[in-house]
Amino acid sequence: MESYKEFIHLKTEKLVEIIDITQHVKEICQRSGIKEGFVLIFPHHTSSAVYLSDSDPSLTDDYQELLNRLVPAGAGYKHDMVDYKKNADGHLKSILTGHHIILPLSNGELDLGVYQTIYYAEFDGQRKKEILVKVIGESSF
Repeated sequence: MESYKEFIHLKTEKLVEIIDITQHVKEICQRSGIKEGFVLIFPHHTSSAVYLSDSDPSLTDDYQELLNRLVPAGAGYKHDMVDYKKNADGHLKSILTGHHIILPLSNGELDLGVYQTIYYAEFDGQRKKEILVKVIGESSF
């Protein structure tokens, strides 16, 4: 079994931002040379998440609105009382979203459905962010 790792580096412009990273991940998979296996997409931040969803931007907007209703900013979280960043809502949104994902790799390509899109969700942004992409598998059949 072989492995290959690379990072996606982003600078988020907004405090809360959802970014399509599908093409970045596809390019890393191709550079890996691995044909059959799995791809781990793991952000190095506890107030962010990676998830798989439909490519329709209106669904992304709906998701952000849902999370804001479930976990409103400044709702008296204990973490905000002890941390100067006051970013408890970002951490909680990350937990609810699911921090990382593992996807199948078949014949050197991500094995995604027609509309499946990989999103990076940032809930405490406006700075540099790093996402680990690790491809694990076999380079020959």
